[in-house]
Amino acid sequence: MRSLHLSALLGCLGLGALVAGMAPARAEQQAAPQEGVEVLARGPVHEAYAEPVGAQPAPSPIIRKQPPDPIAELPPDQKPEGDNVQYIPGYWAWDDDRSDYIWISGFYRVPPPGRVWVPGHWAQVADGWQWTPGFWQLAEQTEVQYLPPPPAPIEAAPSTPAPQENSIYVNGCWVYRETRYYWRPGFWIDYRPGWVWVPAHYCWSPCGYVFLEGHWDYPLQRRGLLFAPVYFSRPAAFVRADYAFTPSFVVQSDFLLGALFVRPSYGHYYFGDYFEPAYQRRGFTAFIDFRIGRTSYDPLYSYYRHEHGNDRRWDRDLRDLYVGRRSGEIAPPPRTLVQQNKVIQNITVNNTTVNNTTVNNIRNVTVLTPLAKVDPKVVRLQPVSKDQRLREQKVVQQFHEVAQQRRQAETQMVSKGTAPTRVNDAPRTVKLEQLHMVAPPRPATTSVRTSPPPPPQTPRHEERPLPKTEIAKPPVAAPRETTPRETVTQPRREPTPRETTTTPRTETTPPSPPRRETTPPPAPKKETAPPPPPKKETVPPPPPKKETTPAPTPTPRNVAPPPPMRETAPRREPTPPPAPREANPPTPAPRRETSPPPAPPPAPKREVAPPPPPPAPKREVTPPPPPPAPRNVAPPAPPAPPKSAPPSPPPAPPKKDTTPGKP
Repeated sequence: MRSLHLSALLGCLGLGALVAGMAPARAEQQAAPQEGVEVLARGPVHEAYAEPVGAQPAPSPIIRKQPPDPIAELPPDQKPEGDNVQYIPGYWAWDDDRSDYIWISGFYRVPPPGRVWVPGHWAQVADGWQWTPGFWQLAEQTEVQYLPPPPAPIEAAPSTPAPQENSIYVNGCWVYRETRYYWRPGFWIDYRPGWVWVPAHYCWSPCGYVFLEGHWDYPLQRRGLLFAPVYFSRPAAFVRADYAFTPSFVVQSDFLLGALFVRPSYGHYYFGDYFEPAYQRRGFTAFIDFRIGRTSYDPLYSYYRHEHGNDRRWDRDLRDLYVGRRSGEIAPPPRTLVQQNKVIQNITVNNTTVNNTTVNNIRNVTVLTPLAKVDPKVVRLQPVSKDQRLREQKVVQQFHEVAQQRRQAETQMVSKGTAPTRVNDAPRTVKLEQLHMVAPPRPATTSVRTSPPPPPQTPRHEERPLPKTEIAKPPVAAPRETTPRETVTQPRREPTPRETTTTPRTETTPPSPPRRETTPPPAPKKETAPPPPPKKETVPPPPPKKETTPAPTPTPRNVAPPPPMRETAPRREPTPPPAPREANPPTPAPRRETSPPPAPPPAPKREVAPPPPPPAPKREVTPPPPPPAPRNVAPPAPPAPPKSAPPSPPPAPPKKDTTPGKP
């Protein structure tokens, strides 16, 4: 039942066309790529084929490792039908799983009407290397305008209901006019079969932000041939003058719908097996769940959802496919061409495991198809002569020159400090003189099929207070490894000996005295330090303060053992001050001297004597100055008789004797 449901689901997605003629071609599909080149069945989608649109662009991550030089490419000998098809070269992209660069193959593209591709480039920055994305610009423009950072978008629900059931809502955005940003409210557009509306958005660069007005583009199956990315085990061996790479494995456009993800931080779509939870934590979002702001869907999902609007099960089945692949109930697609070929070879014999999941349906594992085996029902191809391929190869070189010119202009602006990277900076303009050389050829004839609908009418711009703009800092992707984190945790584990020191403290009261020994010295200085112990003792906080006042040096040391004090607090019985006072002065000093050397148990016993002193300081608190004198007299009270001896002088009869002698 599960396989039948899967077959129906894939049929709803249009994946049945992928296996046309697959059985007889299984042996031929084993065509191996060049040695040292690994064809991948997942990875970034070439940004000229499809580029995600976000509400707020962010800087690209910084990679510690330097990318290799671009690899020369020779376009394949077949391309989609049409006289306006153009070959756009590939570029290097960072792969987190490999911690290395992979090559995003060039591909044949039918450019959006009236647009020219401005290629991206790798730029060296302080902490490494950073990718500056490319974009589709108006063909008649040879200048690129860099704007200051746009404010954060205003999140607002549609102010009016949808005019039709198939209407698509376009989020509002900030538009720069003259000297400031103005707000363009959101609006509704009608669904146009065969055309995908790409909303207005910004493209980040180190020199500012490039504003790209909304435009119409083709559905995926009409955009051209997307070739699979590859991994070069030794890139230096392929970056040479006598070598040119030719891609030969096509990623099926219909397959993309069942395994397409958006990664905003990298500014790319990703296709293939990214269903594991770890990828979601790294920022991968299924394109069916991606939102522009809070109200708008991904442009591709919005289009296909309306295209299949008559099929109520299409959206539900598509979501079930993603859920099933995440949970493992449905096999995820293979990750490399080698893995796909092994599965296809063995699938007729017995079930095969792909990424720990059993599969038994060829339509679920077919990601890549050789160029010679592309189904003509999906894409109609035409041969490319050798001369045409050489001309296309020259165009590829011109694209690299445009990218280099752009990199030099942006680097110069950054070095001079003239780039509008702050909110109040004025816009800057850079002219790309060679951009007209890579303009796509115009179709010889225009038809209803090639001419796009007129652009929708946008609402008036509104002058609104500008919210605070926070300039995002680019993340560093290369050092995001677990090893440095482990080194950080190791020093945290090193303090385990400290933990062992704490354990003896918890074992018995003796360890606590050293802690309090350190506390009493600050106590006499500030008298505020002792409050923490009273906080713990609750009842006896005042006594320690008073104890410090009567005896600066000896008494605080005697009080040093706070645990005994806690014991004395409940033993408030020794209220009689005189007797303990007499015992306190002689006994504490010797006992304290002896207490540290002997075992900790005697210390608490002797500490029983010091408890009386805390009540004594309580009495001292009432009359701090007078008590000392009477107390001093109190201890000598017993020796009062010797003091009475001095009063004996009154019996000064000798003095009286002297007086009578005088008469």
